[in-house]
Amino acid sequence: MQHTNEIKMSLKREYDLYSNAMVFYKKTLKEFEQKHQVSTQVFLKKFESGQLGDEADYFDWYAFAKLLAKWRKAQSAIRSAIQ
Repeated sequence: MQHTNEIKMSLKREYDLYSNAMVFYKKTLKEFEQKHQVSTQVFLKKFESGQLGDEADYFDWYAFAKLLAKWRKAQSAIRSAIQ
């Protein structure tokens, strides 16, 4: 039983770390949206279809959006494990 509690505590810490990282990613995405006056979802559609150029900003924006999606998925799995 002790190991189970230790594992849950460890997963809870991971969950909190993911939450903090996701706050950073969301803030960064919001900055890109304001700078380029378009939502991340619209940006992703245009970027993935090749409608945008090769600006470094676009690659950063794309990476942050994809990272946020992956972290959300992982955080959801952790949440399921600690409930």
